[in-house]
Amino acid sequence: MKKVISMFAIAGFALTAAQAHAADARVALNDEIESCVAEVGAHADYADADRVRHTVVDITERTVGYKLEIETAVYGSGEIAVREYATSCVVNGGFAPMQFSINQVADAS
Repeated sequence: MKKVISMFAIAGFALTAAQAHAADARVALNDEIESCVAEVGAHADYADADRVRHTVVDITERTVGYKLEIETAVYGSGEIAVREYATSCVVNGGFAPMQFSINQVADAS
């Protein structure tokens, strides 16, 4: 009986540890996304923007860190985006992206 209880205790601990690791990974990834979005804000033209929408369209896990593809739409007073950007961002837990590129893909202003 002790072996069965011990096995359940070990399995429960392993599951709890895995869940904690997954939660930490989600928090870390969220921080990485925020880092990339901040870099977009430093390079994109937000002049006359009423709102800006960032959409993460792809996340590729790398040996160390992630490569994120982000689409950004800048809206003026209407419902149609006045500017759109495509961004590629490589992050690995630092305070700034390791690699960053941004291209304006549309300008309706």
